[in-house]
Amino acid sequence: MNWLDHYRKTYYSLLNINADSQGQLAHGLYNRAIGFDIMWRLLLNQKLKNFNIIETGTLRTANNWSDGQSAALFTRFVEHHGGNVRSVDIDPTACEVARNFVNSTQFEVSCNDSVAWLKQQTGLIQVDLFYLDSYDVNWHDDTASADHHLKEFFAIEPFLVPGTVVAIDDNSRWCHSYQRTGKGRAVLEYLESKNHLPIYDEYQIIWQF
Repeated sequence: MNWLDHYRKTYYSLLNINADSQGQLAHGLYNRAIGFDIMWRLLLNQKLKNFNIIETGTLRTANNWSDGQSAALFTRFVEHHGGNVRSVDIDPTACEVARNFVNSTQFEVSCNDSVAWLKQQTGLIQVDLFYLDSYDVNWHDDTASADHHLKEFFAIEPFLVPGTVVAIDDNSRWCHSYQRTGKGRAVLEYLESKNHLPIYDEYQIIWQF
């Protein structure tokens, strides 16, 4: 079975979550099924093997699908197609959970501040997908989280080449005002100022460069 068929059969329903929007946030809270599907297709449209994926923020609780389990999903993808996944998280407990649960030679997790870690990495120009998902968001005041993700983006921006995919998790809007809130808000505003619009804009925001 190819990866897309396996993903849709095995994981799609787990990621298509019917969550309580708290009566204030737009419908679609924690829904990532379509977003990941788009990421796989964008990657596979570029090539068929040897993918290099970097994720900020790692898996914190095994099988908690409202968190997305992205470290595990990315690793299963590269196990199908070849490549590696590098993840970084400032919480040593989360790093240990991810290391034990994902349990693959194609996955490594580092305990560090994500911005500092990104600035230390070599070979970023070879990364196919950057998945930015660190610094938990406070929906009522997203400033700290949104600004942190903008710093992450500035760290990777010089290395983005045609075809690179960048995705940011945990985004929504307020129902009463339709105003944005979430991890990706500041990055989206920055890229909109450069007329670079996302190709998908829901709970996950996805760009291709």
